[in-house]
Amino acid sequence: MDKSVDMIAAIRRLAHFYAHESCGQCTPCREGTPILEQLITRIENGNADLKEIDLLNETSKKIEGATICALGDAAAWPIQGLYNHFKDVMIDRIKNKDKYDPKKYFQKCF
Repeated sequence: MDKSVDMIAAIRRLAHFYAHESCGQCTPCREGTPILEQLITRIENGNADLKEIDLLNETSKKIEGATICALGDAAAWPIQGLYNHFKDVMIDRIKNKDKYDPKKYFQKCF
């Protein structure tokens, strides 16, 4: 990935994948992955409160290490990476949602 990639959109795609692929056997994955997807989608669209950024990270930490298989960890880690390295981008997206043009960041791979 280069600097033209919208990291929030890229991680939202991963969150969608993991929410869809969860088998539903364990509660953290069954309940948590859709919440991750909903929160990151709200952040991507600029419709979230700033508190939801921390909620996103806290939710991912509740999933990590609490599932039967590795899907929960795999769903949590990209969210945590986004939080640790691109929190300022998420804050900017929420504060300046009118400046965001999704067409500018369209990734051709999806």
